[in-house]
Amino acid sequence: MNRFVALLNRIRKEADWGWLTESQREASEQLRDFLGVSDVVNLFGFHGVGKTFLAWVWQKEWKRFGFGRIAYFPSVRLVMPVELHRLAIVDNLPSDRTSVRDALRKCRFCGFQRVILITTYSADDQIPKVRLNLTEQDAKQVSEQLRQLGYPPLTDEPRNLWELVVPFDFV
Repeated sequence: MNRFVALLNRIRKEADWGWLTESQREASEQLRDFLGVSDVVNLFGFHGVGKTFLAWVWQKEWKRFGFGRIAYFPSVRLVMPVELHRLAIVDNLPSDRTSVRDALRKCRFCGFQRVILITTYSADDQIPKVRLNLTEQDAKQVSEQLRQLGYPPLTDEPRNLWELVVPFDFV
C-alpha cells in the first residue's frame, strides 16, 4: 500500500471531533442548525478544504448531533438503504440542479429523512448552504496533526489540504 492510501486510511480510522479545524467546527454548527429546520443542506467548498473529513467525523460521532445514525456515501451511485440510518451524507456530487434533485430522490427512495449534499460549488437549488473555506490556521493545524501521525507534510504553504499529502498536482 502506498503512503497516500495508508495515510488516508489512518486518518479516516482515527478521525474524531478533536481533529476538526476551527472552520470545520463552524461549518458543523451551521449544518446542525440548518438540519434542525430543513431536511437537506448543501456543504460546499473548493477541493481540499476538508469537506470529506468533516463528513467522516459526522459519521463517526453521530450521537453528538441528535439526527440518528449517519450513512456516508462517497458517490451518489453508491447510495443504498442502510438499516437504522436516517441521515445520509452524499459526497462528490455535481452542483447542478438536476444532479441535486436526482440525489435527493434517490436518498428519499432509500428511506433517508435528512441529507447533506457535498459539492465543490454551491448547489444550484433552493436549499440551505454552508460554505467551508480553508484558512492559514486550518492548514497549520492539519500539518501538525500529520506530523503527530508520523507523516510530515509535503509543503509548508499549501493551497489546499491535498498538497500536504499528495506528491503531485491532484486537482
